[in-house]
Order: sequence, then C-alpha cells, then structure tokens
Amino acid sequence: MNRRDLATVALTLSVAAAIGTGAAGLAPARSDDAAAEQPQNLGEMLTRALRETEGCLGADNAQWDSGRASVVGWFESKEAVLNWYHSAMHERLMAPMGGASDEPLAHIPDDQGPIMVIATITPSDRPEIPGFPAPISQVSIELFAPLPGGAHINGRLAPEDFEVEHMRDLAADDGQ
Repeated sequence: MNRRDLATVALTLSVAAAIGTGAAGLAPARSDDAAAEQPQNLGEMLTRALRETEGCLGADNAQWDSGRASVVGWFESKEAVLNWYHSAMHERLMAPMGGASDEPLAHIPDDQGPIMVIATITPSDRPEIPGFPAPISQVSIELFAPLPGGAHINGRLAPEDFEVEHMRDLAADDGQ
C-alpha cells in the first residue's frame, strides 16, 4: 500500500474513530428522538457504516492506554473489505484526499479470508502529518488473518462468524 493509500484508508477508519472518541463530549445536545436515530459522533457513524457493509462480520472502536485510538473491522473475505472500500461512506471520506487508489488490496489473494483490519491513530498537540489537518502524529492501517488455535470462555474478541480454525470454546469443553 503506498503512502497515499495508507493516508486515505486511515482517514476512513482510524481518524473518524479518534475524532468520534475524543470529540464525543463536544457534540451538541440532541433530543431523545434524534439520539435514537443518529449516532453520537463520527466514530460511531463510521462503525455503523462498517457493520452495514456486506461481508463485514463486526466492527468496534478501541481506546488504548497509550492514547491511540483504533477502529477494528472483521471481514469474511477480501471481497468484503473491498465492499467497504467502495462504499458511499468510504468514498465520501476519501474525496477530500483525492479519492481512492485504483487497486486496493492488490497484494492480497482473492480467496483470502477472513481478514481483520485495524486502523489506528496517535493524537498529538498539533498536526504532524503533511497535508492532513487533524492533530495526529501517526496513522497505521494493518491487516491480519487468524492463525489456527486459541481459546475462549463465554465469548471472543472477534465475532463468532469470524472463523478461526481450532479455536476452543473452553466453556463448552468443560460441560463434556
């Protein structure tokens, strides 16, 4: 992924989460009816749009002890990640930065899946990324595929539909 691609995907995922997480208290007060229909912040709106993308198995925001903020998306396949990439929400967020690249995920095999995407930013006192107005010092988009194994009791970080071979449900094992 070249620098422009990284920056545009970062805008879509991580910056929105960080702005949403950090600016939630700055949102104007809304009536109960409006609150029921609209997300509280950009991060929430982005997470909702991710969840509504065909092939997205789940999405969540995370705030780290280090101050970093992330959006995590779990997708069933490369095609599902591309569904998000070409979505109206993603395209709107990419437009100010000149649009998307012509071949996103070019190095990922077409039959790859599932894929976890983590987009992370590090806030700073001032903008530190040339051409990007938000006060952040770092942007990272990372793609992961699950390794076989692992265990859980009463639930997992990843959605249940995010397949992990040989994942053990210890609560179920205990009942045998």
